[in-house]
Amino acid sequence: MDNLFEISSPNNDAFFWSTPQPHQHQSLIIPSMTSQVLSGGWGHMLFQHRQMAEYAIWYSTYSVHLRRWFKVRAGVPVIEFSFLIHNSVFQQMNTLYNSLVQETQFNIFYLPYVEDRVLFEPGLQYTTLDIHCTIPFLKQLAPYFPHVVNPFLEAIDAATTAVQIFPRHLFATQDMVYLAKRILQLLRAPVINELMLELLVKLLLCAALACKMELQLNNRIITLNEVSEVNRVSILLLKNLTEEPNLRQLARQAGMNETFLKKLFALRFHIPPYRYWHAYRMDEAFTRVINTDEALTDIALDMGFSALSNFSKAFKKYYGLAPSHYRK
Repeated sequence: MDNLFEISSPNNDAFFWSTPQPHQHQSLIIPSMTSQVLSGGWGHMLFQHRQMAEYAIWYSTYSVHLRRWFKVRAGVPVIEFSFLIHNSVFQQMNTLYNSLVQETQFNIFYLPYVEDRVLFEPGLQYTTLDIHCTIPFLKQLAPYFPHVVNPFLEAIDAATTAVQIFPRHLFATQDMVYLAKRILQLLRAPVINELMLELLVKLLLCAALACKMELQLNNRIITLNEVSEVNRVSILLLKNLTEEPNLRQLARQAGMNETFLKKLFALRFHIPPYRYWHAYRMDEAFTRVINTDEALTDIALDMGFSALSNFSKAFKKYYGLAPSHYRK
């Protein structure tokens, strides 16, 4: 079996490549992807990828029960969209920077070779979704984001070291999290719709590139850090659908005052934060009403309504019909 890359650790750990073991990896394996496992006394890693003509999707899961630094090296150039889906890691990629990459953060790199140092904490599971693409594939997105893609491509042409689109990892939007889930869902389908898969990959990359587009509010340019924080708010807003979001608390987490957060959120997502939360809650309720046989009372309580009558009234106001109409 060919090794995917070189790996080492300061602890002189042993590393063994193998095929996935059903008893250990069955729930994680995606049949449409090629899978390899790296394991040792420190834990195990599952790498899965699907190679297409102009891009490849990598879905990786790391389960480590000993605190370890690992150094990974591969002598091939790559354009990579890197998305940390689950948990946070301390990472040094090539010579770019040392950084704590937090859950749901992403970046886009060109690496003339891969040299990545990552610190894993014990007892945690980490998940990443990476997209490697060719220059022609990325050029297809240039007409939509010329001021982002073209300078990046020019930097690649002149590069002898790693370059990146964002100076630091940014938090993703809720839409990006959704697109990543849809890509994985599609890959789990018995028959892969390759056109749909390519569209989802392009939509995910477009959502990432859009974070670099200039925004102005109150006659000043919004910083990338502010874009990152309001992106994170779009995810945090939806963590709890049972009670209205505390915008003051979310603003404090984002390092903003509440008024500025509301204005920036509306500018970034074209909808005020409360309406965004309410729309998602009602969409979730609608999905469960029509696709499950759950009791309407249970759905109402899960969505934060104190009584079925209140839920029915809100549902009818939003969709024009009461939820009971869909259960006849």
